[in-house]
Amino acid sequence: MRGIITLWVAFDSQNRKGLDLFWVLVILLLGPLLLPFYLAARPLVKGETRRGGYLWNVLWNFEKLVSTLTGLAASAVFLENMMESENRELPEVKRAEIKAGSILGVVAIILAFGVARLMFDGIRTSLEVGMEEETGG
Repeated sequence: MRGIITLWVAFDSQNRKGLDLFWVLVILLLGPLLLPFYLAARPLVKGETRRGGYLWNVLWNFEKLVSTLTGLAASAVFLENMMESENRELPEVKRAEIKAGSILGVVAIILAFGVARLMFDGIRTSLEVGMEEETGG
């Protein structure tokens, strides 16, 4: 995952103002948890806007990163459980429990992400009223 995110940062920085080797090396060497700092510091393209200061944008980008990583972890657990439910050494009832629990877990995660996304977007919109806006171009 580190390599994919590093390639995306290289591609994104190239499209914005030229390849920014500092951020490419930071993400490659220190990991994707520093991606919110890049997203808050990168130059804006024409038509793109950003409200609030640097730390404000780091906070909101970090929330998006944590949500994405949680979704990936939930997907990995779901796939592992589904593979385990095919184990013929387990009783049929136990395999059915694993499948049902996994499917209900995915539904719960999707609903929780939807509610969290709406809540965070609502909070962000209400808190950003009156903040200065930076535009690209």
